[in-house]
Amino acid sequence: MKFFISLLVVLVLSCGLSVAQTAPKSKAPAKPSAKVEAVAKTMTDAQKAQLLNLLNEGDDAALMDVPGIGEVRAAAIKKARPFAGVTDVLSVSGIGEGTFAGMVEYTKAGFKKPAKKSSAKAAP
Repeated sequence: MKFFISLLVVLVLSCGLSVAQTAPKSKAPAKPSAKVEAVAKTMTDAQKAQLLNLLNEGDDAALMDVPGIGEVRAAAIKKARPFAGVTDVLSVSGIGEGTFAGMVEYTKAGFKKPAKKSSAKAAP
């Protein structure tokens, strides 16, 4: 009887240890690519602070003013907060180098929306 109890204890402990070892670990942000770092370096410290403030504290409307950010990405950004640096936003699903470059240009332009190009054709 002692043998079966001992065996049961060993099985329970080994199962508990295997579950603890397979628990998901917190994901550290991946190191940004050289291209992303180069784009980020084009911003001043003040611009980086403004963009970081927008990412960490901006509401849906402010986030959706950024080119390439719609409702889904704005919600994903809000869910991934807080960001320690501007390049950390790349960990958000759907935000890649192109979207990040658009964010940087938007920030450098003083958070002004780019003028829309006229799609009207000239009359012959």
